[in-house]
Amino acid sequence: MPDQKSPRRTVGARFQALYVRILLRLLPHLINLFRPVSPKIQAEVDYLESGYTFMLTVGGTRLACICRRTSKGTFKRIAPASLARDVEPGSGQPSADAQAATVDYVIAFRSLAYAFSCFTGGETLKDALAERAFSTRGPNNTGVSLTYMFTALLKMFFGWRAAYRTKKAVAS
Repeated sequence: MPDQKSPRRTVGARFQALYVRILLRLLPHLINLFRPVSPKIQAEVDYLESGYTFMLTVGGTRLACICRRTSKGTFKRIAPASLARDVEPGSGQPSADAQAATVDYVIAFRSLAYAFSCFTGGETLKDALAERAFSTRGPNNTGVSLTYMFTALLKMFFGWRAAYRTKKAVAS
């Protein structure tokens, strides 16, 4: 059987992957930076308990970000190697390994294109959810809090984009 090579990614796909990778790397820092500036972000962070861990993944890639809330109310990145291997992320089950990190909530984008669209402000999270661009796993109450926090964060970042601009009321 001849050697089969995986298809080469286009320049556009490589750029999208790089952009999403950078934003996933910066995510805990952006939350920590904008938390004192935005009352909405602060309120949602305050709702999450110390030790709360969430994960963002992008289907078809190895792009992921795992963040944990510290006792100070800030978020820090968790190394993928420290994740519990005996429980499904977002399942709410404790791990047999007390040192391993368990993930409380997972947001899994179905593709790189969907993640890129949300992370560039081309599409709101609300629109992406309606379109089933990502799936979630974990308790609904904290999931709603994360969604509100990310929406406020993206709105601060991309308020100039059409998807995040406040729509004016139509005069009748």
